[in-house]
Amino acid sequence: MAAKAILRPIIYKDTNDQGDEKQHVKGFKMVNRMFEVSETQSEELPEYEPPTWNKERTLGALAIVQEDFEQLNGNMAGHSYNRNVAINPVAKYPFKTLVHELGHVVIGHTSEASMEEYRQHRGLMEFQANSTAYLALNELDATDRFDAAEIRGYIQTWIHDERPVDAAIKQVFGATDKILKAGIATNPET
Repeated sequence: MAAKAILRPIIYKDTNDQGDEKQHVKGFKMVNRMFEVSETQSEELPEYEPPTWNKERTLGALAIVQEDFEQLNGNMAGHSYNRNVAINPVAKYPFKTLVHELGHVVIGHTSEASMEEYRQHRGLMEFQANSTAYLALNELDATDRFDAAEIRGYIQTWIHDERPVDAAIKQVFGATDKILKAGIATNPET
């Protein structure tokens, strides 16, 4: 196998007067000795889990099943239906995606009865799921597991200039609270 060389952008972040974080490309750097994942051999890296929160406990407490991701769409980070979630193994931010999909389920977007509403109001529902992920990951001190600017861009793309009603925002806080409480052990021994 021959190693590859790539040009990697050198990115820096700054904040404008409104407090918005922006990314800028400063230049490029040649990186040698790059291999594709398929050209390497090693044990799987362990899935990230915050020290105070447990995925299996969360899934069990919320009666949600995580399935294998079988979609052929490589651009899809995850999906959920009924009380099932699936996370693409090559998702850029798999932990954030998991909590996003949990948000869809907990808020009720994935029930059979909600599917037509989801098609009509998908922007609001994507806003809710991603906001749930944003709040939960901040609470779990997992801010290195997502890019805040990407989350804001995702939400702005879906919500456009609409302002979610108060009930929709309350659902975000309620779902965040349920997901966090379901995964945090009340007894430190468990």
